Amino acid sequence: ELITMLYIGFLGLIFTSYFVSLAEKDAVDEDGKTDISSYADALWWGVVTVMTIGCGDKVPQTWIAKAIASCFSVFAISFFPLPA
Repeated sequence: ELITMLYIGFLGLIFTSYFVSLAEKDAVDEDGKTDISSYADALWWGVVTVMTIGCGDKVPQTWIAKAIASCFSVFAISFFPLPA
């Protein structure tokens, strides 16, 4: 059961990071830079979000990426305590 939970959580991380990277690839802030410009940046954001560290070094800027991030955060918070 724990391996299945880990596998499903990992798939959720992979897919959510991919969707956030697609939504954020052209987003530019007022300084002319992007926080999430590649898939690796999106994976870093996803891992930090799942682990609830929330450093704030990578933050979605577009409304669609924020909606994806909100759904993913609720999924992660409600999914990972299930084995307990």
